[in-house]
Amino acid sequence: MSFYGFARGLVKLYYRIVFRVKAEGLENLEPGRNYVVCPNHKSLNDPPLLGTCVKTSLRFMAKEELFENKLFGALISVLGAFPVKRGEGDLAALKAAIKLLKDGENLVIFPEGARSPKEHLHKGKSGAVLIAVKAGVDIVPVGIRGTYKLFSKMTVHFGKPIRLGEYFGKRVDSDTLQDITDNRLMPAISELSGVPTYEDKNCG
Repeated sequence: MSFYGFARGLVKLYYRIVFRVKAEGLENLEPGRNYVVCPNHKSLNDPPLLGTCVKTSLRFMAKEELFENKLFGALISVLGAFPVKRGEGDLAALKAAIKLLKDGENLVIFPEGARSPKEHLHKGKSGAVLIAVKAGVDIVPVGIRGTYKLFSKMTVHFGKPIRLGEYFGKRVDSDTLQDITDNRLMPAISELSGVPTYEDKNCG
């Protein structure tokens, strides 16, 4: 058994017992295809939680500060994470993400860019859509529901893929990428998670 498989098994057991994790909509991860997986971001627990829900491995873009501790950085690297500079156009991370997807990996990107407060989602950033379009893959929105309290119930809802085929191989401007993020991706995450979008909160 690989280290990833061993570590995933331990984490899966822990999360299933402590948070009573339930995954729904796994049929939307179609066999033979790979995706950019885009969840809402409630907690630092989200990446391992997601990793316990699917049988295939997931790769994660993680802020580079998490790799400053060499031991922890080595651990999350083995578990599929790679560093990205937040708030900057990290071309190396962008290229790495696209290559992973073209090699058939599933890549998790939190489009909010940071953990969100309880009452609403952050405004989504367009990077996830850009990477998906450049790699020629669709996006699966995900909603994480529940609270990370001992023996509480966490539910992870995998939504229907957001098809982006009409944009593959084309030059897509930043306004279009943001429009897809604002009007297709974030509303889907909001519906699946039960958390209103930033715009919904402002209108309320």
